[in-house]
Amino acid sequence: EFRVIAKNAAGLFSEPSDSTGPITVKDDVDAPRIMMDVKFRDVVVVKAGEILKINADIAGRPLPVISWTKDGKEIEEKARIEIQSTDHTTLLIVKDCIRRDSGQYVLTLQNVAGTRSLAVNCKVLDRPGPSAGPLQVAGVTSEKCTLSWGPPQENGGAEIDYYIVEKRETSRLAWTLCEGELRTTSCKVTKLLNGNEYIFRVMGVNKYGVGEPLESEPVKAQNPFTVPSAPKSIEITSVTKEAMTLCWARPESDGGSEIAGYVIERREKS
Repeated sequence: EFRVIAKNAAGLFSEPSDSTGPITVKDDVDAPRIMMDVKFRDVVVVKAGEILKINADIAGRPLPVISWTKDGKEIEEKARIEIQSTDHTTLLIVKDCIRRDSGQYVLTLQNVAGTRSLAVNCKVLDRPGPSAGPLQVAGVTSEKCTLSWGPPQENGGAEIDYYIVEKRETSRLAWTLCEGELRTTSCKVTKLLNGNEYIFRVMGVNKYGVGEPLESEPVKAQNPFTVPSAPKSIEITSVTKEAMTLCWARPESDGGSEIAGYVIERREKS
C-alpha cells in the first residue's frame, strides 16, 4: 500500500495523500495468443512441387518461445524448410512439396503465463507411394504364379484407380508388362519359362500419375515337386512256372506329389 508526502525547500512536509489501497506484487504477464487466418481451419491442399506457407500473428508477455512440430516431431530447418519469426509473427515455409509433407503441423507458443497450440492439417496431392508389402509370390510352378500385395499407405491424396504389374528376368534389365489396368490387389502371372528366375513389381496409379514400385524377391519358375525316390524292399513270392508275386515298400519320398502309380518292368537275366 502506498501514499505520497510532499516536501518543500524549507524542509516542511505536507499532509500525506490518500492511500492507494492494497496492491499485490506480481509480474505483468499475458498468456500467449495465436491469430491465424480462417482458411487454416480447413485442410490445406497443395500440389506436389508447390510451396506450403502457414503464417500466424502471435502475442504474449513476456514474448513467447515459438516452436513448430509435424506429426509430433520438432521441425528442423533444412534446404526445403524455412521458419521466419519476429516478435509478433511467425511463418513456416515448405518448398517443393512432396507426398511425405502431408500431415499435421502444430504451432506452439510458451511463456511463464502458459502454453498455446494450434494445429493445421495439410494434404499434398501427388503420385501414390509404394504399395504395402511384401509383394507375395505364391503357387509357383514352371509356367505360372500368383502375386498379392496391399494398397499404398500414401495414396497421394486421391483414390487409386488401378495397378500396373511388370516382370523381368534377373538376367535382364528390361521390364515387361503383365497387367496394365488391374483393379484388384492380386493377379495370376502366366507364360513363365521353366527354370528362369524372375522379379515382379507393382505400381499404384492415381489421377496424378504412376506411383513408386514395390518389388518382390527373386523367384525361380519351377514346379514345387521332383521325382519320387525308388521303391524299397522288393520281394518275390509264390513262384510257379507261369506266375510270381511281387511285393515292395512305398518310396521314402514322394517328391512332394502323391504317388499316382507304379511302373513294373522285367528283363531276362541274359
